[in-house]
Amino acid sequence: MDDDDLDSTPAAPEAAPEPAQGEPAQGEAAPAAGKPRRRLRKVLLRSLVALVVLAGLGLAAGTYYYDQVPLPDDIHLEQATTIYYADGVTPLARIGENRTLVPIEQIPVDVQHAVVAAEDETFYSNGGIDYGDVAGAAWNHIFGDGRKGDATISQQYARMWADLEGVSYSRKARESVIATKLNKQYSKQEILAMYLNTVYFGRGAYGIDAAAQAYFGKPAKDLTLAEGMVLAGLIDSPEGETGKGSPFDPTVDATRARERFADIKDRLVALGFVAPSEVEQKTAYPSGVLTAAQARANALSLEGGMDKPGGLVVHHVLGEVAALTDPLTGKLLYEDTAPGGAKNFDKIRNGGLKIVTTIDRTVQQIAVREASRNAESNLDGQPVNLQAALVAVEPGTGAVKAYYGGDSGNGSDYAGFYNDPVLGNGEDSCCGGHPAGASFNMYTLATGLMNGYTTDSRWNGESPQAFPKSGRTVSNAGEAGAGAPQCGKWCTLDEATVLSLNVPFFALAETVGPDRVIDTARAAGITEMWATADGVSRKVDLLSNDGRAVYPKYFGTEVALGQYPVTVLAHAGGAATFAARGVAARTHFLKEVWTDGKQTYGTPVRPTRIPGFTEAMADDLNAVLQGVPQRYGLQMHDGRAVAGAAGSWQLGSTSDNTDAWMAGYSANGSAGLAVAVWVGNKAQQQKIVDKTGARIVGGGLPGLIWRDFLDGALTALNTPKVAFPPKQGTGDKTVGTGVPPGR
Repeated sequence: MDDDDLDSTPAAPEAAPEPAQGEPAQGEAAPAAGKPRRRLRKVLLRSLVALVVLAGLGLAAGTYYYDQVPLPDDIHLEQATTIYYADGVTPLARIGENRTLVPIEQIPVDVQHAVVAAEDETFYSNGGIDYGDVAGAAWNHIFGDGRKGDATISQQYARMWADLEGVSYSRKARESVIATKLNKQYSKQEILAMYLNTVYFGRGAYGIDAAAQAYFGKPAKDLTLAEGMVLAGLIDSPEGETGKGSPFDPTVDATRARERFADIKDRLVALGFVAPSEVEQKTAYPSGVLTAAQARANALSLEGGMDKPGGLVVHHVLGEVAALTDPLTGKLLYEDTAPGGAKNFDKIRNGGLKIVTTIDRTVQQIAVREASRNAESNLDGQPVNLQAALVAVEPGTGAVKAYYGGDSGNGSDYAGFYNDPVLGNGEDSCCGGHPAGASFNMYTLATGLMNGYTTDSRWNGESPQAFPKSGRTVSNAGEAGAGAPQCGKWCTLDEATVLSLNVPFFALAETVGPDRVIDTARAAGITEMWATADGVSRKVDLLSNDGRAVYPKYFGTEVALGQYPVTVLAHAGGAATFAARGVAARTHFLKEVWTDGKQTYGTPVRPTRIPGFTEAMADDLNAVLQGVPQRYGLQMHDGRAVAGAAGSWQLGSTSDNTDAWMAGYSANGSAGLAVAVWVGNKAQQQKIVDKTGARIVGGGLPGLIWRDFLDGALTALNTPKVAFPPKQGTGDKTVGTGVPPGR
């Protein structure tokens, strides 16, 4: 019952029985001369009330025939949308109004009876209207004494459904019309089900199932009669006068809560809902009512709050759901229009959808453990300016299995960017792009293979080296660093990759064409890169623009060196393509959408091969990339075969780094994982050093995070141990810019 229906003034006591003729009434003196006058006033008053009631009923009857009230068939109750892990069972997050619709069969009969006893004792026999309630509204309408009366369950539901506000007589009449029509259209069980799924219980819980979770930490189907009695008592005043909680909440006012409980118990017995022999057993006051703080903590633990790392996953998957279109009309499936005409996505937020993500719960937990700053992570004790990001993608499908872009869905996303119009404004979020450095070499190497160069082809690795064609002088800096091993003027592509040398890869890109390097990267999964012009960073869409469209307009030959920022998500997707021997699949977070228990969307996986990149070329590339983890001692503890590329990017013209990467994958194609890890700055760009003061490179701190995550995830997934296919020796070009020894 709403506060609108609470009496603000006490009702007048019932009149005592008429005394026998010639005798004074009990407690009265002998009749006084003024008594006939008082009786006359009482008669007139009762007559006036009767006229008001009759007028009200007449108005209600008229409204019944003339007011075009839509039937509850047209109602759409707002309810929470739940986002699940890939198993489709474990909740990751819940958004929207805290309501989950449950059928009446899942609400124990005892709980139904407790609500009826508390709110509408004549529910099963009345026609939907409490005529005393209408009379009370009429009296208040005329005399304005504040009396509002009670309301039946049907009237309460009608008011909630039609969103009727205020305490006017006309509102009460309309409410009565709807309640009457409800009782003609629906059975009592159907009305009770609608009511129990709608009514507010406080603590942000709408409906009996949400209330069961909020107060007892269990679903409605598991409630006892006594627990149902506590919940039924809350309906009368779910927030209380101060808004700090219901006075009938045992954790707010234990005394009033027990008084309310006892009253409901008496009603249950009087109505025959509980046999006298069962009263003590079934209506013992329940223990274990959660405090509001415990309820909030449980909700966050159960659902994964938006203030946790999984909140970023929620943003990404909601962006994908919002972008779904009708294949026939091309219109967005879930775009809605508010009463004022503004567009929104309330069909998602409050549509009761079941959204299943691609995220594996166990793999996600390992990702958070390894990439966040905690006692089990390699980041423990590292300088406070450091931030890590990690993404794991399933080769062959593009399914994102783990995503860590920061500690909160309400903060920056360092692993990518989302444009979520459901919980956000639909604009790109912050902070996802970082220069990949030499970890980008995998795309340049693949381009070289497609242009006929062998992995043993020779290139000039002398540093620094001038490139007149591009007007640049390039040095082997970054990951290689000063004093790192070099390979001189007669360097193989294999050696240049493992040593992360800039000069040979700049020469390779200049030879085959930077636009072709970009085309390989975009075909593998790099969907955007950031270009900087006049000090302004601009995201360039590579899905809609090929290499010729963006080179040299936005990007130069330095693209081969990983100068231009990419996201950790896209780089993990690119690595997954090479893990799948050149077969690319779009990275995605959305697996399924279910509406009203029926699957309405299942993510289609349409893998495509990088044009011109064969499995044999992939085997050659993988043979080279296996040398990078070996160089840094990043092998798996059980000997599983892994491949990858390390890279870093310098701070201006200094020898210090601002970004460091490790991107790679395990053998076994779609049964394995591809993982990209970035370590950089949380805020302003500054040099990144570890807790010993040493310069961070890709094979260092990012490599350790990469190794420990991949090791733990592959073990948890029980991934089979297999080897990469052997090197195939593709290509016929054996010399690029290399200068043979002695020349």
